[in-house]
Amino acid sequence: MLGDDEERKARGVEKLRRGRAAESFDASAASPQSVVAACNSFDLFGEGPFVVVRNLDAWNAAQKAVIVDYLQNPADGADMLLLGKKLGARERLLTAAKKGGEVHDFQQPTGRALVKWLVGHARKLGLDLPDEVAEDLAERVSGDKMRLVRETEKLSLYVGDGTATREDVDLLCPPDVQSNIFAFVDALAAGERGRAIELLEALVGTGEPPLRLTFMVRRQFRLVARARALFERGVPQPEVARELKVPPFVARKLSEQSRKLDDRDLDRALATVLALESGLKGGNDLRDGLQVELAVLKLSRSPA
Repeated sequence: MLGDDEERKARGVEKLRRGRAAESFDASAASPQSVVAACNSFDLFGEGPFVVVRNLDAWNAAQKAVIVDYLQNPADGADMLLLGKKLGARERLLTAAKKGGEVHDFQQPTGRALVKWLVGHARKLGLDLPDEVAEDLAERVSGDKMRLVRETEKLSLYVGDGTATREDVDLLCPPDVQSNIFAFVDALAAGERGRAIELLEALVGTGEPPLRLTFMVRRQFRLVARARALFERGVPQPEVARELKVPPFVARKLSEQSRKLDDRDLDRALATVLALESGLKGGNDLRDGLQVELAVLKLSRSPA
């Protein structure tokens, strides 16, 4: 099973498992030889093993070749399930998997398609989830479909037979780091110091180190700068999403932020963030938290 739709892959694993115990391996830590050995092991009752390998992309060509060799003569009754993002069209493992089994590519829906899926999933749980609330929830978790499943279950239990509202989402579904980064940059662009500092405290409260948060803010400003340049050239939003390799909802946010920040704002913001990074790496004697707060005050001031 390939692709980035982890929710579809998780359902696929359960469907194929059929109640059997699964022996799971992570390719980033396990050797292909140990996986093959597991496939050749049967329990006392003669039931074939169900072996799941995650993070297939972590293996190199030589490691994948071990699995290719096994697939030439697999153990009768054994099931091997390989989970990864992608395999090259010319990879031997892809050819061997197609010949001896099945290959499925599950791509996660984005944008309106993700909202439609979410509304339908909520309906299966008996939850009335309006489109605008579903869109808000999807943005809050940065389109993470696995988390959407969990958050929808929480909403279903809380709301019952009623209709979910944005207030319910605010109460039960805390935004993830990326969502808070968007809101943080929005507040900085609007010069809302109080809101920016409040969001900063929420970001620090996630446990993320200040330096990593700074990297993420820098990345966001650079994305806004690149998006602004593309939009000024008349590039449509879907193409901007493809060019920057971001989901459609992120491209929409970048469009909004690029209208609030001009080139001078972005240059000043990037210079401030780079100076902050240098300070956090040891170039400033102030404590990390104070350095970040001072940078926020500088970033959120009205341009001269």
